[in-house]
Amino acid sequence: MQDRSLPLLLLLFVVYTASAQQHADCVTAMQICKKQVYHIDRTGGEGNDVSEAAFVPCFLNGESMGQAEKNSTWIAFEIAKGGSLTFAIVPHREEDDIDFVVYRLPSNGDCRGKQIVRCMAAGDSQALNSPCMGATGLREGETDTSEDAGCSDAGDNNWLAPLRTAAGEKYVILISNITSRGPGFSITFGGTAKLPCDDEPPQKPERETVKVKPTPKPTPTPPTTDTLSSLKAIGGRDIEVKENIKVKARTLKLKIWDNQIEDGDVISVYLNDKKIISNLYLTNKPKEFEIELPPGREHLITVFAEDFGKAEPNTARVVISDGTKEYVIDLVAERKKQQSIKIILD
Repeated sequence: MQDRSLPLLLLLFVVYTASAQQHADCVTAMQICKKQVYHIDRTGGEGNDVSEAAFVPCFLNGESMGQAEKNSTWIAFEIAKGGSLTFAIVPHREEDDIDFVVYRLPSNGDCRGKQIVRCMAAGDSQALNSPCMGATGLREGETDTSEDAGCSDAGDNNWLAPLRTAAGEKYVILISNITSRGPGFSITFGGTAKLPCDDEPPQKPERETVKVKPTPKPTPTPPTTDTLSSLKAIGGRDIEVKENIKVKARTLKLKIWDNQIEDGDVISVYLNDKKIISNLYLTNKPKEFEIELPPGREHLITVFAEDFGKAEPNTARVVISDGTKEYVIDLVAERKKQQSIKIILD
């Protein structure tokens, strides 16, 4: 009797390999045109051209002997408006070592003419809390453009300096999962540079042709308990008050971070029904803000999920300080509801 399971297994293997290697070569790179969060579910293999990232300088002192490509994904883009460009890569599997190389392409986009402008090979197999493990990328405040393999030099970490770009330049990023085949990652782009699909703020006209006397704005009515009680939802998602706190000042300091695994969570923060912090990418490092409470004795601070990253829900640890007392509260944001903190001015 003929065993028909073998052809089926071979077919499944071919389908999986094709999917995993869809963007595993420079010439088949994933083309993006907007700065946002991108999620790569799986990686695997080095594509058809296994020598396109050989003898890369920052990898020469490592076990790969200069080979930068392993379980690779290539992402390409063009700059529409010059400025700084940053990105943060978060592995879906916490213990995976993610490395990357940023290349500038010639004006015709030919991968054969690519030139290295950033090179990250740092890693540390000994400790998950090493500065050379976890999230990696380009961020403001960094000055180095290359990190060699390992994590033994003073100042080694997982981050390089942002790109300083000009309009019309083309780039491609090679992202490699050095540790394992399969798990993917999330990558979030930032900075002042614009990609072709990024929204531009409306431009003011060069000359005012008609002047209209502005209508005096009414004095805002301080929010009352009744007003807050009528605020049942934001963005179609129900509000659930997690905790009531009392403060003695209108000026408050907020610290917000992801107290669990970094997996690409993006949130916004609302004060009552007004968005005060927009599209905040949560990391394990706290980000600090200062807010001013409007008139009124009671207010709501709500965490709203903009992007759930690798998995739902979004979790954020929020620390609120009025200068005399500090409150630490964990908030959860889901697709149908989100948690709030009720602030009572004492």
